[in-house]
Amino acid sequence: MRKAAIIGCGMIANFAHIPAYRHLPGEFTIAGVCDVNEKSAADTAARHNIPYHTSDAKKLLEDTQPDIVSVCVPNKFHAQYIRLALEAGAHVLCEKPLALTKADAVELFALAESKGLMLCACQSMRFTPDRLEAKGLIEAGALGELYYGEFARIRRRGIPKWGAFHIESISGGGAFVDIGVHMLDAVVWLTGNTKPVAVSGCKSARLAHSDKLATGLRDSGALTGQTLSQRVYSDDEFNVEDFASGSVAFENGMRINFKTAWAVNLPDETSIVLAGDLGGIRLPEFQVYSGFAGRQADIQPKITAANPYPKEEFGGHFQLLDHVAAYLDGREELFVKPEETIAVSAIIDMFYRSAKEGREVTIDEL
Repeated sequence: MRKAAIIGCGMIANFAHIPAYRHLPGEFTIAGVCDVNEKSAADTAARHNIPYHTSDAKKLLEDTQPDIVSVCVPNKFHAQYIRLALEAGAHVLCEKPLALTKADAVELFALAESKGLMLCACQSMRFTPDRLEAKGLIEAGALGELYYGEFARIRRRGIPKWGAFHIESISGGGAFVDIGVHMLDAVVWLTGNTKPVAVSGCKSARLAHSDKLATGLRDSGALTGQTLSQRVYSDDEFNVEDFASGSVAFENGMRINFKTAWAVNLPDETSIVLAGDLGGIRLPEFQVYSGFAGRQADIQPKITAANPYPKEEFGGHFQLLDHVAAYLDGREELFVKPEETIAVSAIIDMFYRSAKEGREVTIDEL
């Protein structure tokens, strides 16, 4: 039995991490929770019948001696709490993005390796059946050599008006680093490209301060319809992007174009398109564009993978914890690899520099 501790007691801790740990009572027990807001920590402990809570992360680690820590704090604070947990001798599962810069990601994985500990980014959206099946097709060579791709993650109206997603000094960025990162990770993983060399990007906030169209909590990512946030949202605090677009070049010549938004006058979209010299694919439709008997053919392979947690809004977290338990038991290799996460952090780093300076930024500049 491994002891788990949670740092950060917001929505994702309460409705994703804690239920996922509790789903595996033979593998994990939750020893304690922590939040800088004492009331949030106390409320979370009471809500889930957890025996220990505090507002001091160092005290949490000293008093509970956890084997694994979930870091669920805002993005800008990931690195400091990952470092704290690793230094305390705990494995770490951190919410995405694990780090906002390449330098931080490299340092943190080096620290984890030096201590023989797991450090894993919580890229829970890899576990959708269409993406798992697509990975199998790609590894089997069905698409040939991949050389181009696109992804889109568009919320027509879905600015998170809870928490501090909209404040740069806390979140580190807006739509790109919040929802775009899931797609970015998926493309890096699917294509096996872990060596980005340049990013050209732009960002804007055209609707955040003026749009008055109705929206709801689910539209902005609070999938259970609850947030637990005690912060009152204000447009005046919004200083991140509601729309981002750009292009990523990789060492092997592949290029990925993207667009992502919390608010834009376009239809909702979650899509990945990849082109190879033997075939192309569109997700989530799982449509393959190739040939058959000398003719162009649109092929619809059958998806045999199934979602094992169809009733869970955050089912990806349940699957990730299943995997982490198997990894820690030595039954599986780590699914979210360090080099993939470092590549994602490097792209984030280059994107925000590019958007700020209005030019392409290369990996050598980081």
